[in-house]
Amino acid sequence: MTAVMTQKSPRERTVRSAALLFRERGVGGTGLREVVEHAGAPRGSLQYYFPGGKEQLLVEAMAWMAERAARPLHAALAAAEPPSPRAVVHGVLDRFRELLTITDYRGGCPIVAGVADASWDSPAVTDGARAAFATWLSPLQDVLVRGGVPAERAARLALLVVSAAEGALVLSRARRDLTALDAVQSELDLLLPD
Repeated sequence: MTAVMTQKSPRERTVRSAALLFRERGVGGTGLREVVEHAGAPRGSLQYYFPGGKEQLLVEAMAWMAERAARPLHAALAAAEPPSPRAVVHGVLDRFRELLTITDYRGGCPIVAGVADASWDSPAVTDGARAAFATWLSPLQDVLVRGGVPAERAARLALLVVSAAEGALVLSRARRDLTALDAVQSELDLLLPD
């Protein structure tokens, strides 16, 4: 266990562990015992912190991952000089490349896992996924606007970027190469100002 994880509360460690396991194994392939073990949390902590069970844990894991995905975008919004839209999108895709590389193509997105595995039968998960994507899309749209893209177009481009990146992530995992992410980046470069 890393020093960073030991400084976090059992609740925070459990949410983080759930997000990491869901993104690699899916929701159905991840047991709650595995999450607790991965987090190094006491067994009773699940019932204490997550009375809504796996559904509540999934919603919180999706929110946690969305906030992490949004951090670089918030930093770009706070930067003195606005980064170019192209540089921002390269950053999004580079983070996916890094994820795939460090997880040997096992890492995916827990938000997508939640939608694929659990949203069909859980309004809370559907709402959680919608909110998680909004947490990521909103600052992406704002960064694109700050970089000179008109607001109406920025909303569409942000949706396109996230949709293309998530699809490329799935294809990259299946093919165990980065070709899909590279193709998405090359085509988005044609649509984005420097």
